[in-house]
Amino acid sequence: MSKRYVSLLPSLLIFAGVSFFQLLWSAVDEEPKAIFTAVFWEKYKNESFSYAPWGNETEENATIVDISVGSSSLSRKFAYYGNGKLNLYSKQRLNEWEDENATVASNLTNIAAEFELPLSNTGVKEYLLLFTNKKKNGLWKIHPLPFSKTEIPFGSYKFVSQSRSTMYLIFGEEKITLEGGKSFICPANLVEGRRGIMLKVMMQSNGKIAEVFSQRWGHSPKMRGIFFIGMSGKKMSVKRVVEFEKPLSSASGYGLPSLKSSEQESEEVEAKNL
Repeated sequence: MSKRYVSLLPSLLIFAGVSFFQLLWSAVDEEPKAIFTAVFWEKYKNESFSYAPWGNETEENATIVDISVGSSSLSRKFAYYGNGKLNLYSKQRLNEWEDENATVASNLTNIAAEFELPLSNTGVKEYLLLFTNKKKNGLWKIHPLPFSKTEIPFGSYKFVSQSRSTMYLIFGEEKITLEGGKSFICPANLVEGRRGIMLKVMMQSNGKIAEVFSQRWGHSPKMRGIFFIGMSGKKMSVKRVVEFEKPLSSASGYGLPSLKSSEQESEEVEAKNL
């Protein structure tokens, strides 16, 4: 080998090393395809799920993250970097005699819910996954709702009608006509001197407009959410879900590598998602 090629060898090795680490960091620092939050529609439900933030749960040493979903409030946000379908697996409790690695593997065979991510090249998508009921095949039925801060800014709420009839709302200082099956986005303008914000719902009955619901709700400019409004039998049903302003990096699974290569790295993944 000539002296010229020998002298170039260290530079090539350094370049290759730099390129490798650039690729590694670009993968970790890449923006997720979507950010999700979830809630059960049914009352008193609470379940834990496992998922792969990169959608590669079939790979050995794939990074796996646990999330908890309840019915009284939105779950913590969780990030997804994969393409196509998000799979959520039932999280099983670890018994004393079971091996942790074996239990993780068995968890990933019990798929509980799935969501096909729409194709898009327009930045990070945000969705609220509404768990409604279980299908015949045993999977939870998910109703996805767009939940971007562009559509519903902080300090605003989306009102979703689950009634066939038109409803008339008074929300703080705003008056809203909400047609059956439609939705409307409205800022929360507090009445001066009042704590919280009042929501009143009125409907037409026997040719007259009657108030059917009235409740004051806590509010902050750093909150946003969705009101689901409909009839449960003869009684008005109102369900509100809200989130508080937090950085994107606080989402479970955010910034994690697709694979965990060691026990130490696994512990770091768990610590980051506490």
